[in-house]
Amino acid sequence: MTWIISFFVAACAAGLVATTRTRTAQLASIAKANGYTFDKRKESITTQQTAGRLEFFTLFFHQYRNVFTFSDSLAFIRLADDTIFTDDKPGTKPLPVTVLTAELKKKQFPQFKAAPLASPFAPSQQALMKTNITEIDNRYRIHATSPVAGLLFTPFMINLFKTRDNIYLELNENALVYHEHTLVPLEEMEKFRFRAIQLLGELEEFLEQMEQNDPMDTATTFITANKEFDEERASSLLQHFSNRSIKYDGKNSWRGFWFLILLLIFVGITLLSWFVLRFGLGK
Repeated sequence: MTWIISFFVAACAAGLVATTRTRTAQLASIAKANGYTFDKRKESITTQQTAGRLEFFTLFFHQYRNVFTFSDSLAFIRLADDTIFTDDKPGTKPLPVTVLTAELKKKQFPQFKAAPLASPFAPSQQALMKTNITEIDNRYRIHATSPVAGLLFTPFMINLFKTRDNIYLELNENALVYHEHTLVPLEEMEKFRFRAIQLLGELEEFLEQMEQNDPMDTATTFITANKEFDEERASSLLQHFSNRSIKYDGKNSWRGFWFLILLLIFVGITLLSWFVLRFGLGK
């Protein structure tokens, strides 16, 4: 009887130890240590309105586990394990990723999306955009609705996209979603969180500069700071932001001149015909 009780106690102890070593338990411990709210499961990691306008959440079916929730003066942030079902076929394995979302409290991003070329999340309804940086364009499909999104490629962003080939980043109005196409191992979780928060901080600083400065000044400052920003892209962005971006076109000017001459001839013939009909026929 004694050995049975000993075995039972040992089994319970082993089970307790195993439970504390699960991913959920260890992530809960990390959340507690950082003062974050922790949920084992959650139906959504953004507001319903945000989820509806971010393509990442509308493409496939998602299940969220091990959700961290925290906020600061600028954003409401969640970090979670996301199990993604890319289709409804029984044999298809779900794709697990660790994802971070942020919803800014006051500011708004330009619409933007970047994903690796072979990513299931790469398709988009937005227009394709080229950075003219070979290392990035050869790895990523980038979509945007405005040339302003090109200014997001600060030196920090360029370095991030050059050195990593697994980034998914989507911005829309006040919302951001970021992941690296993988379920981040526990030992890498803090590094992932730091990298995502650092990226968010960079984007918030960019928005701050856009608000404080004239867009033309922001574009000029960015181009000057980034030595790899090629001349063609610089000219394009400066022209977009400049109030004097309309160029004189000699051909168009001459077209206008000849159109005016033809219009005067037509009016003259019309008046002459009316005069002949009015007074000539009367005689």
